[in-house]
Amino acid sequence: MMIEAQTRQVVDNLRRVLAGSASGLDQVVFARVHLTQFERDYAAMNTVYETYSAPARLPARTCIGVTRSPGGARRD
Repeated sequence: MMIEAQTRQVVDNLRRVLAGSASGLDQVVFARVHLTQFERDYAAMNTVYETYSAPARLPARTCIGVTRSPGGARRD
């Protein structure tokens, strides 16, 4: 699965969890993103991320390059 699809899946999952708490993405103030292929995936992930909210409403974010994902999450 490419980073674009992975990013959509993560944000859609987050939307469902937030909806279950009568909340939404507009209430998120901070996001932390871990990328195992930072150089390759950052721009594409960022493009998808920005489609979920107006730029003025995007939460603060930190993107971190990591060598491996916790719990065996996908690397490719």
